[in-house]
Amino acid sequence: MSSPLPEPNTLPPTRPVRAPPRAADHGARWAAAVAIAAVAVSIGLAWNAQQALSSLSQTAGGRLADLGAELAQSRTSLAQAQVALRETQARVAELESRMVDAQENRVAVEEMYRELSRSADDRMLAEVEQLLILASQQLQLAGNVKGALIALQAADQRLARADKLQVANLRRALNGDMDRLKALPLVDTVGIAVKLDALVQQADSLPLIVAESLPASRTGTRATLDEEAAWLRVARDFWAEMKGLVRIREIAPSEAVLLSPAQTYFLRENLKLRLLAARVALLARDESSFRDDIRASQAWITKYFDAKAKVNVNAQATLRQLAESPVSITPPDINASLAAVRAARAAREKR
Repeated sequence: MSSPLPEPNTLPPTRPVRAPPRAADHGARWAAAVAIAAVAVSIGLAWNAQQALSSLSQTAGGRLADLGAELAQSRTSLAQAQVALRETQARVAELESRMVDAQENRVAVEEMYRELSRSADDRMLAEVEQLLILASQQLQLAGNVKGALIALQAADQRLARADKLQVANLRRALNGDMDRLKALPLVDTVGIAVKLDALVQQADSLPLIVAESLPASRTGTRATLDEEAAWLRVARDFWAEMKGLVRIREIAPSEAVLLSPAQTYFLRENLKLRLLAARVALLARDESSFRDDIRASQAWITKYFDAKAKVNVNAQATLRQLAESPVSITPPDINASLAAVRAARAAREKR
């Protein structure tokens, strides 16, 4: 095949005519060189950044490894710290318990110290109050005026040794109560009771008007006859019994009665009961019953017992003395002294 022929009006392309190099071309070259340098610098900076990033990554990895080790060590330390904390808490609880005990002991010691550190005046007033309470009990419960006086005198002597002006009112009250007690008749309760006990013990040995045993001469004769021959002893016993059938004796007073052994026993027992009843009335401060029992005992001894026997005479004298002794009195109270000592203690406590 043959190529088509060009059209007659079509001209062949023409090449552009190059212009001669100018100053613009020279600037472009410099711009390209600058661009290349900038690219080179950028590449250098990128490489440096990559190197820095790689170094930073390595450093961060090492740091993370160190942080992991530190974290593990911290966890171990934390576990140890928790164990130590629990032990410390247990010790703190124990210390708190000991502290509570120590505080209680301190309070007890302070109380004991305050008790021991009380002044001599406080102890003196406490002792005086105890003595006054004892005296009041002796008066109100037992009617023991002597015992109450002894207690009041002891309290006054204790105050005198203290020699303090602030107890002058208390000593005046004590002296007033002692004067009132000294003005009362003395009732020797213990002495009267001892005498009644002695009479009770003698009741079995007081001789009656009619003797309960054979005369001494007859008893002595029987003792002598025991050494003689049997036939002679029988004869003498027979004669003695015959003479004993009739006994003549002068009895004074004329109204005295003969008592059988059983009646004699009950007489002595009733006499003892009368004396014991008098002792009970003495302790109960029942003067009327006491004097009735004493009079009944005197009447029985006069009627049934031998008035010539010395022991009976002494018993009657003792009964007369007891009949004249005071038994019941109305003791005064010592409330003034008690109020004074309590006022003095209250004043000391306010200080």
